[in-house]
Amino acid sequence: MNMRCTQSPTGRPAKRAQALRRAIPRIETERLTLRAATLADFPAWVRLLVPDDEGFMGGPHSEEEAWEAFCVYVAGWLLHGHGLWAVTRKHDDATLGFVLVGLEWGDAEPELGWMVLTDARGQGYATEAARAARDWALSDGGLDTLVSYVHPENARSIALAERLGAVSDAHNPHPVEGALAFRHEAAS
Repeated sequence: MNMRCTQSPTGRPAKRAQALRRAIPRIETERLTLRAATLADFPAWVRLLVPDDEGFMGGPHSEEEAWEAFCVYVAGWLLHGHGLWAVTRKHDDATLGFVLVGLEWGDAEPELGWMVLTDARGQGYATEAARAARDWALSDGGLDTLVSYVHPENARSIALAERLGAVSDAHNPHPVEGALAFRHEAAS
């Protein structure tokens, strides 16, 4: 992973990037911080996308494909006013995964997505991060609804969507690659 594009800038470009990241909402929960993703988070992204051992994210992906996806989701902040957060643990700032309010090619509406590194699973981090991102999106983020697309064999993510109160939406206009759609709506 020595590609120039994955190396952090220095000098004025670094200061400019830092100023742009400050505009991205920073969300704190009891145990987590959701913050702007940085190049330092890219190795964690690669650990999730390149092997894709479970096959739930359309992979395995090459490092270049992982880079392209990372850039698309980070760019969401500039293009749509929502995008990718790195999920870090408060007490040590370790990157645990990512949560997203974003739009992929072909999406009819914004999607709430989550990915947590294998060693961080089973501890409630994904639920805590996804709930925080959902709550932000449906209040300060200005959205009325979100959809989560979940691979039909991904029992953990199906259970997480249900824990968040999302309801199955069999009539969703864009089910991605046979994925199940779950709808999140603001409380009335």
